Amino acid sequence: MSLLGNLRDLFSEALGPDDASDDRAARVTVAALLTLVAQADGRVLGVEERGLAVLLQSYFRLSEADAARIIVRAADIGSGFDSITALADRILQDIPFEERPALLILAYRVAAIDGQVHEFEDDLIWRIGRLLGMSDGQIVELKIEALKNLSPGEAHDRT
Repeated sequence: MSLLGNLRDLFSEALGPDDASDDRAARVTVAALLTLVAQADGRVLGVEERGLAVLLQSYFRLSEADAARIIVRAADIGSGFDSITALADRILQDIPFEERPALLILAYRVAAIDGQVHEFEDDLIWRIGRLLGMSDGQIVELKIEALKNLSPGEAHDRT
């Protein structure tokens, strides 16, 4: 089963079967991207887990326990993701055009949680941006926007 399918199951557990919100697919897609970015450098540090949990709680209005459970389970299934193109296709289907730049900003913020944007994280976000039809210049601007308000030393761009 794909990462998106597994995350959809996780959200069903966390949100309950009565949650019939129209944005469930978008929630799963965003969680898949953020989880993949957190895992892109081959390890997920404690600070990344905490930051990702806070972002998921805030973005999806989840409890701390639900966010933690999703992160733990998503880390176990991360290697099962089919392809970056499949994720980009889901973003194109599930995320409105005007929200996509904010999604990349959020992805860069996740990448910077551990204090630096690693090459693998940057490459992943860059590839997603290009698959979404964004130009190199647009992606650079979004990256600058994402990292500009971080305190000095909080994130270093290693690319």
